[in-house]
Amino acid sequence: MFNYIKGIVAEITPLYCVIDCNGVGYEIEIPLSTYEKIRSQTELKLLIHHHQNDEGVRLFGFLTLEEKLLFRKLISISRVGPKIALSMLSALPVSTLVNSILHDDYSLLSKIPGLGKKTAQRLIIELKDKVGDIEISGQEYGLPKLNDVAKEAETALLTLGYKPFEIRRTFQEILSEEPQITVESLIKRSIKNLYKKG
Repeated sequence: MFNYIKGIVAEITPLYCVIDCNGVGYEIEIPLSTYEKIRSQTELKLLIHHHQNDEGVRLFGFLTLEEKLLFRKLISISRVGPKIALSMLSALPVSTLVNSILHDDYSLLSKIPGLGKKTAQRLIIELKDKVGDIEISGQEYGLPKLNDVAKEAETALLTLGYKPFEIRRTFQEILSEEPQITVESLIKRSIKNLYKKG
């Protein structure tokens, strides 16, 4: 029904935004990956997925076509509804999710809230041959490749009990600002960031 909605941002939160389009306010649910890129914008165009069930009509919005495509593929899996699909897109970049599916990394996916090991395994089986058409070659959505420094820091943070997707999202923020950071500094900054978010 809707391909996209473009208008003035009337309200925005990490969970949803309201876009005023010619006097009509559309409430659109969004993942954190979209929120982080649009939170300072006053005018906005979001790609829309129109969802309807017994509970009514819901609109889901995405900044990129890759997010929208992956969302639709995720909710096509039994027991993976919009809530879990949004949680997945909020926890990890599109490139990481797609690569996890392609490389059978169910251990990473199972850490996402609401997913679980069995659902992650079933999701990989059902989607492995269906996500190849999602373009992830660019670094816009993905994490910087983990170099030796990042790998060593990740191992240390895993030992301290932090969750993989939390660590990688924090690395994305830090490494984009300081790509030549040392292991010690990366660990310290990551702990500080994770503490704030916790």
